[in-house]
Amino acid sequence: MSSRTCIAVDSTCDLPAKFIQQHNIEVLPIYINHSKGQEMDYRDPQTMLNFYKNHSRAVYGLAQSDPLSVNDMTEILKERLLPKYDLVQVVTINSKKSDVFKRVSEAALVNEPKFREMERSEGRAPFRIRLYDSMSMFTGHALLVYELVKRIHVDKLPLNKSIREIDNMRDQVYGYLIPNDLSYMRERRHLRKGDNNISWINFKLASALNLRPIVQLHRGATDKIDTGKGFLGALEKLFVHVKKQIKQGLTSEVIAMSYGGLLEEIKDEPVLVEFREFCKQHNIKTMLSMMSMTGAINVGPKSFALSFATDKNLV
Repeated sequence: MSSRTCIAVDSTCDLPAKFIQQHNIEVLPIYINHSKGQEMDYRDPQTMLNFYKNHSRAVYGLAQSDPLSVNDMTEILKERLLPKYDLVQVVTINSKKSDVFKRVSEAALVNEPKFREMERSEGRAPFRIRLYDSMSMFTGHALLVYELVKRIHVDKLPLNKSIREIDNMRDQVYGYLIPNDLSYMRERRHLRKGDNNISWINFKLASALNLRPIVQLHRGATDKIDTGKGFLGALEKLFVHVKKQIKQGLTSEVIAMSYGGLLEEIKDEPVLVEFREFCKQHNIKTMLSMMSMTGAINVGPKSFALSFATDKNLV
């Protein structure tokens, strides 16, 4: 891939900071509006550390995320992307769950005449923006971008062919989420786009029994598939489920995971350490990153997300 071509993602894409830096991935920020004002989520490691260290429900409990406006996106195009690139391949969060795809598309359309005028007046190469809807969220989004990068940089495939290959994989991605604070989810149910799956009765029962739901996200649908006793109990159940899928074969060499908090809180948990060792023994790589600030305000801090890809029926 030419140095004048880049991959861009919105900040909800739960890729480790090191991976983003190594592969020159551009991050499109998202606004977070909370009780004390507004801040930007752009996956800056220090900003994320500060967010998780200082998170409080009083400030962020009813916070809302908002994609860049068309004007904001125009400014990023002008100041950051146009000077460095001729082609920007944007991979976005599920367009049914967020307006990121829509806003970037609108900005590209509005600025199209300006791009063409620059080509004529400055004699520069054509500038193009291509959009791809991951139809996934958080770690599922990250898994597809990982596979896209692998095809470009390792397999040395052209960008167009690489996109076609991850398009074939898109419906194979299974995402999972374990929310850790059900009351947080309950209070925010009216703010979540296209998702209101936790009833009051189920919430009361789950809270009384200290249960945590395991939520599956696949092809844009969201369903609760199981529950576990406490957060670690749910995590253990999820890993048992994923191990079964690993044994029968995955279509991606990586499992992407993210945690809505400081990674030191979870990385040495025996259940996670054992799972990562199991993956290693089966030649599956694992990525663990901090969940985006946007993800955390929507599903609650200390939540856990995981995604894999398979073309087989789940067992």
